[in-house]
Amino acid sequence: MNKTRSEDDFEWNKEIWLAAEKLTSPRAVEREEALDYLVEHGAPAKSPLIAYLLATRLSDPDLEVRCHMVKALGVVLTNAVQEEQLPDQVLRQLQGFLAYLNKEQILDLLEISERYLSAEESLIEIFKLCSYAGNVLSGIVNDRKISLGIRQKATYFCGEAGFLETITTLQALVMRIEKRKQVLHRSTLRKKAQDERQLYPFAVAALEKLGKGPSAGRETI
Repeated sequence: MNKTRSEDDFEWNKEIWLAAEKLTSPRAVEREEALDYLVEHGAPAKSPLIAYLLATRLSDPDLEVRCHMVKALGVVLTNAVQEEQLPDQVLRQLQGFLAYLNKEQILDLLEISERYLSAEESLIEIFKLCSYAGNVLSGIVNDRKISLGIRQKATYFCGEAGFLETITTLQALVMRIEKRKQVLHRSTLRKKAQDERQLYPFAVAALEKLGKGPSAGRETI
């Protein structure tokens, strides 16, 4: 009985579950306070339910709170890699949710990366659990209706999170830019072509991360 005492203490800690409920509070300050309490007590790494609730807040409407949610989940995942494995139920719960993030949810994460550089390491760990995010990121890279900054971040995470399925998209982007460079003078480029030119270094760096770097001697754009 003694060996489960700490687990029982956690499961029956009323404050833990009150804090978990407050993660969905309409008030950003309450969500922030709830997150701080749960992180302080290591709850996201112990409870599959709390880990799931935290993952659902990765699209929190308040950008600062969303950033803190990202960092908190990133710490859980990073510690699991560096120190000890997460409980299987916690890991499965996170994988099950993060694997099916849709375009809007991924855009919410990219928005955090654009605004908060300090969140990038956490986002990399999160994206590594997003099994199907590569296809969504490829679409974002090519979507000219989306801001250039977000497209650059999408390109960056294609490489950092190891999404091999994005290689074709990235290679096509690089080839398109290089071909345009050969036939057009800089001053004649339309805005969409200028935007793509600014994606070029991100695409090349991502391809290098994915083991498909440019051949030696390729011209710098």
